[in-house]
Amino acid sequence: MSNGRERLYENIGPWEKDVPADLIPAIKHLRKSFEDGHWGCGQTTQVFCYSLLHDEKVDDPGKEYLNYLMHMKARVGPAATLRFHEAIKLSTPSAIFKGFYDLYLESMSVQALAIFKELAEISLANVSRLAKPHLEWAEAQTTRLIRSENHHIRNWVRDVCDKHVYNPNEDPEEQIFWRKWQAPMFLVMKPSLYQTYEAARVWDRKDAESSLQLLEHFTEHYVLHLEVKLRRAAGDAALALAKQPRQMQAKPEEANLKSQGDPPSAAATPQVKDPATNGDNRSKPIKVKREARKLNTRSLYANWQKEYRRLRKSRPGMSDVWYSQQIAGKALAEGRNADTIRKHMTK
Repeated sequence: MSNGRERLYENIGPWEKDVPADLIPAIKHLRKSFEDGHWGCGQTTQVFCYSLLHDEKVDDPGKEYLNYLMHMKARVGPAATLRFHEAIKLSTPSAIFKGFYDLYLESMSVQALAIFKELAEISLANVSRLAKPHLEWAEAQTTRLIRSENHHIRNWVRDVCDKHVYNPNEDPEEQIFWRKWQAPMFLVMKPSLYQTYEAARVWDRKDAESSLQLLEHFTEHYVLHLEVKLRRAAGDAALALAKQPRQMQAKPEEANLKSQGDPPSAAATPQVKDPATNGDNRSKPIKVKREARKLNTRSLYANWQKEYRRLRKSRPGMSDVWYSQQIAGKALAEGRNADTIRKHMTK
């Protein structure tokens, strides 16, 4: 992207930097499962999407792709499956693309949230060894995981539209990165994106530079879609934790006495006081809830601002009202109206 701004989908540092050494194998296992999920969901949706777009029969004698597709529908649930079928029934290239693209993202969202839950349990069990609160640590690890696999989206979009035929005379970098690929126009037509659907132009092509920007759009949308769901799950987890009674932690020396079978007397077991509340822990859950809401709100505004900058680049010259209306129609709006979004998207 130009203007030197940070790309939304860029990774945010090495994931190992704040992970105790003995936990690395477990985190590697979770990361591998997410990578495998991208492969399975991406390959399955790519095969069927390409087949429908190009009216070609799927080569699936063992019904492996079909079975995996059924598995994906079961994972995302009835609402997402219904949206998928409604899109496919429209039978236009843009609707077929959107149906499979959304199913792919919903499937990866389910897996990302399952991994976040695993990471939250790992971090809670090792909270004393982490530099961050355990939910914050688990969310950061999941965010890195989501962003580390963004390259699958660029490849997927191209592969559902076209086959990159090997050309021995082609530049080696072009063979790998396919930078000269030109996107078909149906990718920017409704319901995929914002332009009016024109059946006569669906297979017209955009220029290579615009096509790369379009790939960047779908990549950013993948990150936003998953991270919105992740942030909501992290907020829900923070609220659930705030409702739990605080567990009084025994001092190390008391724990030693207990392990030796010599329980300390009541006088030798002072109550642990929270300096922030002068010993009264009743207000702690309220403060945690308040902080969780503040974090969620700041993150929500940040996503609106990033999407506003992206829209201004892809559709320059439009009014702020138009930009806010576009954001209001996306998942990252989280139900807020365009007026509310407009007040915060430019700050």
